[in-house]
Amino acid sequence: MQTGYLTEETLNIEPALLQLLMEVRLIVDPAYDANMYLVMSGTSVLIDTGTGLQSEECVKLLSEFIDPKDIDRIILTHRHIDHVGGAKALSEACDATLYASEDEAPSLRSGDQATTAARMFGKNLDKLDVESIGYGNAIEIGAEELRVIHTPGHTKGSISLYEEGTKSLLCGDTVFAYGGVGRWDFPTGNLQELVESVKGLTEIPIENLYPGHGPAVKGNAHKHIQASYRSLKVYRLV
Repeated sequence: MQTGYLTEETLNIEPALLQLLMEVRLIVDPAYDANMYLVMSGTSVLIDTGTGLQSEECVKLLSEFIDPKDIDRIILTHRHIDHVGGAKALSEACDATLYASEDEAPSLRSGDQATTAARMFGKNLDKLDVESIGYGNAIEIGAEELRVIHTPGHTKGSISLYEEGTKSLLCGDTVFAYGGVGRWDFPTGNLQELVESVKGLTEIPIENLYPGHGPAVKGNAHKHIQASYRSLKVYRLV
């Protein structure tokens, strides 16, 4: 769920293929859906799960890279149905534990149909058995760590995951390539919080960007994030 795209011509920066020391693989639901990322570095985690409309097919796609049973954790960047709708099916298929931030987990546990936007899009969200992740925590993946950054604005408890060695950010729907930013007009969204979150991301050395929709970026991702921050000036809050 996104808004505010600039064009490739505006930034004159090429989108990138996914290939890092910490290996990140894009898993795309055959239906129009959120991006899912398989992150591998000794151990493996899955970031987000799509709407769940094609979960069986997603398991097949995961199987092209890894035995799904080797995925022990699934991390949800925020509560929206297009990112969590497949969580129950994929966690069962992988026998993996679900994690979300401390502000998102209660709504997922209760099967909240309103703030997850499930009702809005005519979907049903199962109650999920979700463990909470604290802001600032580090998630170990083999020898690497994903640092949990609280980036509210799209939702109250949205998180981004930063890996320092490769300067990579998995950011859910906070920012997108070419200056895009996440919507703030759904329940628990807040424009001023989004402004502050994006400003904070401009202060981190980020080279590779893995957003929840659209293309990933390898190299110079900080320029895309700076463009996202500039795009918010339209709303006269920066």
